[in-house]
Amino acid sequence: MRIGALIAGLCGAAAVAAERSAPVGREEARKILQARGCGSCHDTVVSTENPKALAVYDLHEADWAARMSDERLPKLMGRLRSAPAADRKTVNRFIQAELAARGGSQKRFRIGGHTTVRPDVVDPP
Repeated sequence: MRIGALIAGLCGAAAVAAERSAPVGREEARKILQARGCGSCHDTVVSTENPKALAVYDLHEADWAARMSDERLPKLMGRLRSAPAADRKTVNRFIQAELAARGGSQKRFRIGGHTTVRPDVVDPP
C-alpha cells in the first residue's frame, strides 16, 4: 500500500512540475487551434486518418508542440490568418515562450511598431 501511495505521489508531483514548466499560453493556444479546426487533422481523439498531420503535432498530447522544430513552430501563425487578432496574439506569445523555453534561436521581426515571430503576421497592439 505504501509503494502505491508513493508512486501516485511521484506521478502527481511530476504532472505538477510539467505544468509549471509549460510555456506561457500552451493551453490557450491549444484551445484556439482546436476552435479554428486544426484538431480535425491534429488531434488523435478527433481523427487518426491523417498520420502525417499527427506526426507534426497532436493537440491531444500534453506537450503537443514538442515534436515541432523551432523552424516549424512559427508556421502555426500561417494557419491563423483569418483568426481574430486576439487569438493570433495569444498563439504568437505561446510560440515565443516555447522557443525561449527551448533555448533555441528565436527570430523576432519588427513591423510597423509591432513584434512578431513571423514577418508576414503582425501582432495587434
